[in-house]
Amino acid sequence: MKNNDKQKEIDVQNFVADYYEQVRYKNEHSIKYHNFWFEKMVNMAEPTGLILDNGCGTGELIAYLRNIGVTNVIGCDISENMLKHARQKTDRVVLADSESLPFESGTFDVVYVRALLHHLEDVPKAVSEVARVIKKGGRVVFAETNKSIINDIPRKIMKKGEHFSESHKNFDANELISVIGRSLKVEKVEYFGYFGYFLLGFPDINNIYRFFPFKKILTPLLIKTDSILSRIPFVKKLAFCIMVSAKKSEI
Repeated sequence: MKNNDKQKEIDVQNFVADYYEQVRYKNEHSIKYHNFWFEKMVNMAEPTGLILDNGCGTGELIAYLRNIGVTNVIGCDISENMLKHARQKTDRVVLADSESLPFESGTFDVVYVRALLHHLEDVPKAVSEVARVIKKGGRVVFAETNKSIINDIPRKIMKKGEHFSESHKNFDANELISVIGRSLKVEKVEYFGYFGYFLLGFPDINNIYRFFPFKKILTPLLIKTDSILSRIPFVKKLAFCIMVSAKKSEI
């Protein structure tokens, strides 16, 4: 990422960090959906050994892992304001550029990369950095934006707001899988996020859900519906997100 573009992205992330902490991860229905998201990622790669949360933001995944008994986690993010909030949950965070990670090669057993790559200019470089810092035989889970005919329009509309930089992008699933496959062995691909993702996940950007009645009943129903849709052929590829688990060669 060019220095000017990178600084713009840092500025945006510093700006949205307070919205994440004070709105997105304080809304009870949004929290339930993000915990559902975290659970999906953890199921794709068991959190064992030393773990890196690459692009940790305000530290919500780290907090989720701690709540299920996983504490050997380091977080990194390029935004100091994101880390200000993350430090309220853990002292094991580092200010870092994901295109040039400040860790020795072969440091981590598992890396989670959640909603990071679509903010970066040099995605192949960021993936190769993940491959470098993970141990042989280690596993990575990427959760990224998925471009489809259904979600492309709402993403373009939301991108026009001040919560997004020009670097923000949607990935063609095959292209993303190909990029990851250059550095790591892709093991599993899943699609994630439909009605619940749009209505529940981002009250700091889209707060339509506040107008819905019977939220105590509707929220788990939306989460269950998203889970079902992710298993239906053809329909599943319309998801807002794609999850890719990959492994570093043991050779």
